[in-house]
Amino acid sequence: MDSRQVLLEIRGRPVNFVPGKKVISVAPGEWTSPYEGKGYEPLGYRDFEIGDDPRRINLPATARRGIPTVVERVALRDFKVMVIIDRSSSMLVRQKLAIQLGAAALLLYSAWQSETTFGLAVKTDEKLHSFGMGIGSKHFYFLYQKLWEVLSPGGNGALKGTRNIHLSRCLPPNAMLIYCSDFLDATGALVNLTALTMVVHRYDFIPVIIQDEFEFAFPLISHGTFIAFSNPETMEQEEVWISPDNALRINAAHESRFDDLLSVFGTPGVSCLHLGTSDVKKMGRQIDGFFRTRSGRAG
Repeated sequence: MDSRQVLLEIRGRPVNFVPGKKVISVAPGEWTSPYEGKGYEPLGYRDFEIGDDPRRINLPATARRGIPTVVERVALRDFKVMVIIDRSSSMLVRQKLAIQLGAAALLLYSAWQSETTFGLAVKTDEKLHSFGMGIGSKHFYFLYQKLWEVLSPGGNGALKGTRNIHLSRCLPPNAMLIYCSDFLDATGALVNLTALTMVVHRYDFIPVIIQDEFEFAFPLISHGTFIAFSNPETMEQEEVWISPDNALRINAAHESRFDDLLSVFGTPGVSCLHLGTSDVKKMGRQIDGFFRTRSGRAG
């Protein structure tokens, strides 16, 4: 699959983002939101009280109700989406980069089509790098090119043009943070998730677990056979003899590790999105279904 083909696959298939947290907050001043936006939305009506600014009396509502009435309003927020992709060593085996590339491309395209502010960041074994936030088609195609360079088989994985970031400096509270990863270290164990669970209450945090079928459900076999394993550091493959008993143990270990991952994120009430296919159509339906189940949720 080449860059143009992926674009053709995602075109016309945007998913509908459903925020998992409220997008208003209290701030000094007349309005009840500190966020940039494109206008103000009525939130409700109440009686005028001593201490209210008389300029806030709404004349049409006052005429209808027969008593001085104030309209409560909130500023419409410029909804922000940050997509983080994982380029650490554990992601370099089998089809995980291809799955992640399709997912990230679809999410960035959906953010563009939603006319919201969106950005792309890359996690390596050492740091978090950002390609910046922006809006519109020019920004999408810039990020898509960078996404392809970082994740595609023919890309060089270069992070030229990025800068090291701290999320709190580029994302406002309650912004949507979509974190794509297998959440494994180079040894195959779960990474330390403490830092990620700490951002749950600040952002609308969505973990996207990237796994292929081989990793999520190791094949159970009736006879011993050779199975090729990849070295994430050298990318070399080596065939290892696997007995039925060993296959059963590996399968159980993988499922237990996955359950542990869901448990860690489930403790603060975070719902995970699990992707195991590089088929963009299937992936789009799965992501869209995930957001549909969030409808009406308040954080």
